[in-house]
Amino acid sequence: MSDSDCEPGTTREPEFDRLYRSSRDPMIRLARLLTGSTAAAEEIVQEALLRIYQRRQQLDNPEAYLRVTVTNLCKSHLRRLRLERSVVQQEDLHVLNPEIDETWEALCNLPFRQRSVIVLRFYEDLSIEEIAHLLGCRIGTVKSRLHRGVEKLRSELS
Repeated sequence: MSDSDCEPGTTREPEFDRLYRSSRDPMIRLARLLTGSTAAAEEIVQEALLRIYQRRQQLDNPEAYLRVTVTNLCKSHLRRLRLERSVVQQEDLHVLNPEIDETWEALCNLPFRQRSVIVLRFYEDLSIEEIAHLLGCRIGTVKSRLHRGVEKLRSELS
């Protein structure tokens, strides 16, 4: 396969070529509206078209699959951006406030089960019952983990 076989208009698949030509620009507009970024939109549409091309023999409605794929890739992109921003904000907190930094470090040193209960109770403001349901354990287990975790935090921070 030569390089020219991968360029639009030179593919040996006329159906895919038609889909590419008719859908690429509208899909970039859709992705740009969803992400707010032209560069991200172009990458997302390119990825979606690649997925369509790889599954072209299995698809009954490639146009609909393309739209759904672009939308899902935009959601994933936005989730990833939110996560990256939250990590940057957390890193800023560590530098700006030494008390938060010490507390964060102490919290990270707790066993996961105690840490998860403390985070759900005090950061997410869930009730003991909600935490028990979410973690799939008994209310008494949540209470004991919470008590032990808080005690460990107190001893580390004092």
